[in-house]
Parts: sequence; C-alpha cells; structure tokens
Amino acid sequence: MQRRTVLSMAGAAGGMLALSGCLSNGGLFGSNDRINKNGEIAITVDGESFETKSQFQSENVDNESAAFHLHESNGRWYMEGEEPVTVAEGIDLLPSFEFEMASGTPVMTIDGTEYDASEPGTEISFRLDGEEIDPTEHEPVDGEEISVEITTESETETADDDAADETNAADETGAANETESTSDGEN
Repeated sequence: MQRRTVLSMAGAAGGMLALSGCLSNGGLFGSNDRINKNGEIAITVDGESFETKSQFQSENVDNESAAFHLHESNGRWYMEGEEPVTVAEGIDLLPSFEFEMASGTPVMTIDGTEYDASEPGTEISFRLDGEEIDPTEHEPVDGEEISVEITTESETETADDDAADETNAADETGAANETESTSDGEN
C-alpha cells in the first residue's frame, strides 16, 4: 500500500510536513524489507460490527501500529511491519483492543469492555475463510478473510426469549383455535 496523507503544519520557523498512513513498499520512510499483506476482517460482538468504527481506524489514533492495523472503514486488515504477527498479536495491536489467553481461554477487551470465554454464556471464535483457527498460532497471509465473533449471554438470552415468546404465541393460538372448533361443533 502506498497511500499517504500529508498534513501541513505552519509554524513560526516555516512549514513542516507530517505523514500519516501506510509507509511500506520502500519510498520516503518505508523499507523494502517490510511485510505488505492485507485481507478482509469482520469483528462482531452480539452481531454488532466493530472493525469499521472510526475510533479503531489508524487514521484516528495516535498509537497506530504498522505491524497490524485497520483503515478508513473498509473492513480490511493490514500487516506492514518488519515481522509477521499472529491473529492474536494483531488483534492486540489494534487501538482500544486487547487480547490474552487466560488458562487456555481467549479474553478480549474492546473499548474497555472485557469478553472472557471462560465466563458462562460468552463465546469467542476466530475463523479464517470460515474455518475455526487458533489465533495464537496462525499468521495471516495476503488475501485471507479473518472473522472474530463474540457472543454473550445477553444475545443468547434474547434469542431464547424470542423463541419462547414465539412458542407461547403458537400454543395460545392453537388453544384458541381448539376452543373455537369445539364451540362451533356444539351449535
């Protein structure tokens, strides 16, 4: 990726240029030794997408990492560091994200909210092109589609409550129809 945003800052001693964005593929500050990989990414919590929220984009934070980052709400990951990273390391490098394994179980924090897969009702899955992966072992290659899905008890309870409501409504409708049939037959 060779896109750079140039910001001009005027000062008393003259103008100064600041560059932001990807600096790989050689060029002014880049190095040909750097990795240049990217692919699609989806990070969802209870069905809500997080990878396209502006606060997680490298353009909107001071502590972006070239090793693994996101850009401009396009749903893509970029790995442009000197060494490859695993999916878990990459997630941990994203602004406002944290990843760790606690007793062999994934724990993720997104924007201050912790999701611990060891907690009842919380599940965290990592998929690559639809197949379950170990995020601590897999290093993404160019073009891969990474999916991180977190579901919590609140979503499960809501789905269970909705299913129970539908079942109760069907039972009540069936009972009402039965009563009507019985009363129609007696007249």
